[in-house]
Amino acid sequence: MSRKKISFNFADLVPFIAFAVIFVFFAVTSGGRMLSAYNLKMLVDQSVIIITIGCGVMFVVAQGSIDLSGGVTLALSGVVGMMIAIQVNVPFLLIPIALVVGTAVGVFNGFAVSKLKVPSFILTLAMLIGVRGIVHLIQTDIGAQNIPSSLRILNEPYVKFPIFAVVVVVMAFLFEFTKAGRYSQAIGENETVAKFIGVPIAKMKILAFGLAGLMAGLASVFSIVTVGGTSQTMGSFAEIKVAMAIFLGGVLITGGKSARFYKMLLGAFSITIIVNGLAIIGHPETQMTQLVQGILLLLILFVTTLFTLRGRNRSGAEAEKTETEMSED
Repeated sequence: MSRKKISFNFADLVPFIAFAVIFVFFAVTSGGRMLSAYNLKMLVDQSVIIITIGCGVMFVVAQGSIDLSGGVTLALSGVVGMMIAIQVNVPFLLIPIALVVGTAVGVFNGFAVSKLKVPSFILTLAMLIGVRGIVHLIQTDIGAQNIPSSLRILNEPYVKFPIFAVVVVVMAFLFEFTKAGRYSQAIGENETVAKFIGVPIAKMKILAFGLAGLMAGLASVFSIVTVGGTSQTMGSFAEIKVAMAIFLGGVLITGGKSARFYKMLLGAFSITIIVNGLAIIGHPETQMTQLVQGILLLLILFVTTLFTLRGRNRSGAEAEKTETEMSED
């Protein structure tokens, strides 16, 4: 009788190692300035938008798809929500309107991907361009929108951070411990097999993109209360930062079991620390920041892919060996 071996995948440690190296490097080179209470608060505050959108996009990426419309969904949700809230003079109406608009955009994306079989990359790229145009038209027509004073309480740390923490915990639970997350990973591993074992593929894709839209709508509220209003450029490049956070965290483009929630969190904080750390040591967000992020992304993806492939090959070899031993018995 053969003894079952406990497998260990080094690829799961790569995000932790990368985060630790980045954190220690900038903590030392900044002379400890990065570790000040004020700066640590800034790091968390600067990560809120990326992580909030990433909470929803993780379900999409786990299925082997991609969502590049997070930034424009944020912008459209915020602009429309703020416009209606101001017109009816009910400031807090911004929140439900933004969530509804964001979810609607996400459900549309999910329907087009699942039912119309439009590739997610092409679809969300088109949305990125088209919806940004709609945002520009609306903003040009109505002009700048400043938030009413009553909404400013949402930017207070004792309100904003608890809400943010609850959202992250809830989304992490959904991804790691419910069928929504497990089915999404199964689709990313092998959609044909997932369909064969009873996973509702179309419903799960619509749900994944719907959650991505919902989180982008919530991120629009965080963005508006932080900046103080809406603008034509709100949400610009947010989708790129979210994708960077997910893949920098070691999630493969194919999703599947490589998609773990903690990887997105580590990737998001890593990006924020890079930008913040370079600014502290005298290199504000310029080409230097992009260069460092690009090099790290390539390196982490290479290492993660290498060890993931090795792990799969080892598992295949062990399965074949076990099958041989059982046939001999």
